[in-house]
Amino acid sequence: MALAAGRRPRRDSPARYCTAGGVVMARGLIVCVHDGFYGAGTGAGYANRAFLRATVRHLAPRVPLVVAPVYLAPASPEYDAQWAGDTARMLRPVGAHVAPLSNGTDGVTRFGGLAAFQHLADDTGRVLSDIAARLDEPPAVVAFDVPFSGVAMHLPSTYLPHLTYVPRSSALQHDPDNSERVDYERRGLAAAVAGGARVGVISAYMRRHLQEELAVPAGALIDLPDGLTADERRALPPADDLVPAAGRADFLLALGRAEPYKGFEDLLDALALLRSDYPGGRLPHLVLAAVTDSQSASPYQRQLADRAAELGVDVSLHTRFDPRLRTLLAHPGLRAVVVPSRQEPFGRIPLEAFAAGAAPVVATTAGGLAEQVTDGLTGFTAEPGRPDSLAAAIDRALATTPKQRDRMRRAGQDALTSRFDHDAAVGRFLRTVAPWAVR
Repeated sequence: MALAAGRRPRRDSPARYCTAGGVVMARGLIVCVHDGFYGAGTGAGYANRAFLRATVRHLAPRVPLVVAPVYLAPASPEYDAQWAGDTARMLRPVGAHVAPLSNGTDGVTRFGGLAAFQHLADDTGRVLSDIAARLDEPPAVVAFDVPFSGVAMHLPSTYLPHLTYVPRSSALQHDPDNSERVDYERRGLAAAVAGGARVGVISAYMRRHLQEELAVPAGALIDLPDGLTADERRALPPADDLVPAAGRADFLLALGRAEPYKGFEDLLDALALLRSDYPGGRLPHLVLAAVTDSQSASPYQRQLADRAAELGVDVSLHTRFDPRLRTLLAHPGLRAVVVPSRQEPFGRIPLEAFAAGAAPVVATTAGGLAEQVTDGLTGFTAEPGRPDSLAAAIDRALATTPKQRDRMRRAGQDALTSRFDHDAAVGRFLRTVAPWAVR
């Protein structure tokens, strides 16, 4: 995408961010996010807003909070007015200030390509330096996700010991053939570590990836395990209209970004393999939400539709992101949730399923998914990229009795409270990177 020549998003004067009654405050906390402020088209967006929500709960009185999102214009297809309004209301009680950042796309997209990352890093450096100049001490900065991978190369050296960069994925995982982006992310991580910054770790799998494949030393890593906040553990009434009437009593659900690494074609192939083993070849209807923010179908989405038709899989394909899709996790007709990913740094769908009482969950053991789903206890697992293995796991899920499903529901709920409490995780993280900011 061509970058805009310099139109910048509106932002308040940085003098307002960390002042009270005209007096400059000593410390502050700045949170930079690429998704999750004006809308959420990714699991990362949900996780970023969960971090903000937990931060609001933990923030000590009179600590200035600045939220710096990648700017989205209201006309952008990625902008969600209701979501943006909910975010603003969530931040209002702590008087958070908003400093929109430009990635050079004129507010059209939150992600973009490498040129957008570079533009964003440069703008972030300017804005944060302006804020820091008005403070007695540098604020703590937490920057979420790969669009901010180069920010350390654009900050004053005095800022870097107060920076924590939290990658939720990497180019090596999702775009390994893009050598320029891989190199840029490597250089950004190296600059951050050399300057004394920390690198946040969202899962045990990401810890191994950062150390073994991206050469981040163990001493630079700090845990910020992904999970759900208390608010996210409340299931919403299911939107019945998203499932065709004929499938409402008996359906499977798979949802995520429409990207090949999500393994949706593996799921279609697995169902085709299973069909011959079922009376009349009838399997539960598949609700496949392989989504983007675009109004029109992508080549990959058209490929999925063609593949489903070729295999004769009974499927409803949703291509446009809709927050209501997640409400189907609480639908009484849901037989199983399937997460067929080939690559997944964490993946929040199993946790959201546990929270909604959906059981069983069928997931591959790709990346962070293996940390969430325990075979036979909270769901069933399969090898990534293996439709035959996935078919066997779905078969086991469809054979579960109501008693077994209840047991899995309870095990999933227990896992949420004991291992994936994001409110507690954020509290521990903030006490390390910004102890003055926490109650």
